[in-house]
Amino acid sequence: MLNHAAHYNMMVKSSVFLVLLVLFLALSVPGLALETSPEDNATENQSVSTLPLISEPDYRVQSVKIPIYESTANKGDILHPSLIVKNTGYNDTTKSHINVSAYLGNYPLLPVTSTFPALMAGQERQVSLAYKIPGTIGYGGYVLSVIVDPDNLTHDTNTSNNMKKAGGIVTINSPDDDSFIGCEACWAGYR
Repeated sequence: MLNHAAHYNMMVKSSVFLVLLVLFLALSVPGLALETSPEDNATENQSVSTLPLISEPDYRVQSVKIPIYESTANKGDILHPSLIVKNTGYNDTTKSHINVSAYLGNYPLLPVTSTFPALMAGQERQVSLAYKIPGTIGYGGYVLSVIVDPDNLTHDTNTSNNMKKAGGIVTINSPDDDSFIGCEACWAGYR
């Protein structure tokens, strides 16, 4: 009988011990949170706020080429630049086409085919585009440049790599007529 009573006593004591341990742990955890210093919270909040909230694409123009036979052109001609574009950021989930603006010097070219489908993360694509040379451009030599997503509709994470110049010069030819003979003002834009 003593053995049974000792065993019962031991079970009651261990149950009481477990209940006290659970209460102690439950009450001590909020106490630890109250002891956290404001500096600790500031550090945690700062490191969380520096993380990007939304993962966006990063379009990078790898290269721009123009066919050699288009290095001399006339007003109204169509230029066909070829780009290699890579998304070095996250997936572009816009499900839309990405616009590309093109320029000869400071003159904007008129878009004929100026978009390409959105790219997923790490995807690279060669893009062939077409632009018409405006009639307002002056005669002379110009560098062709392109800007991918000029209005940043994709919320690109790094727009500094969205622009690239093609190698070489595109020369806008003067007309082959007699109106330029003896007309110094006519040649002014060409020189």
